[in-house]
Amino acid sequence: MKPEQILRGLKTRSFGRNLLWLEKTTSTNDVVAELALQGALEGTVVAAETQTKGRGRQGRRWSSAAGKSLAFSILLRPKLHADELSEITLASAVGVAKTLEDFHFKPRIKWPNDLLLEGRKVCGILTEMGPKKDKMTAVVLGIGINLNQGARDFPKELGGIATSLYRVSGRKVNRALFFQKLLLHLEDAYHKVSERHFSKILAEWRKRSSTLGQQVKVAQSHHVFYGHVVDADEKGALLVRNDLGMVERVTSGDVEILGSHS
Repeated sequence: MKPEQILRGLKTRSFGRNLLWLEKTTSTNDVVAELALQGALEGTVVAAETQTKGRGRQGRRWSSAAGKSLAFSILLRPKLHADELSEITLASAVGVAKTLEDFHFKPRIKWPNDLLLEGRKVCGILTEMGPKKDKMTAVVLGIGINLNQGARDFPKELGGIATSLYRVSGRKVNRALFFQKLLLHLEDAYHKVSERHFSKILAEWRKRSSTLGQQVKVAQSHHVFYGHVVDADEKGALLVRNDLGMVERVTSGDVEILGSHS
């Protein structure tokens, strides 16, 4: 796919207006971080058909299929504190969900960064602090989404965990059109966060959450506990009532859903 296919008909104000499309790179997040140091504008997007070191949360590898998926990163320069980055992740998940709904899918959001279709992962989001230059802190928003892969396009170890729009619906998606709609929804969600309207994002997230009301196992670097997910707070952190009845605020780590709370 070529940048002009995306730019033709793109309705965003800044997201994707400066677009770099690569055939192959290590990680689009890394490329955007380099561009941030060079003073690139907010909304700059780097996409790649193939990533040799694509990654997700907790250092996991992200696999993308050339010509059949989208793997890209966006440069953001938000006026937010580091502890408010969860807002961007949740807002981005809502933006992806709305795009999927435009294409008649029914996604669920697993806190903090996974989009699920029929219980399998279709999209991952990785929000990273970027380099600081001239007192402007950059944030790199990386997104990988599976569009037109068939079952054989996934590594064996992901066969039962990951899915694509094609596997769910049996129909191929126009990648350029999907990307245009996605960038518009992501920009809208980001602006809500920037304008301090995160409560609107949180309401949208709650409607689509697969995590709320669930019994979960929370694994953090030095702390593992079980509990019941009560809500997400005004900063996007997960609120989990542990077995002692105390509510713990979860901002990082792995959250494994064990089943519905009864």
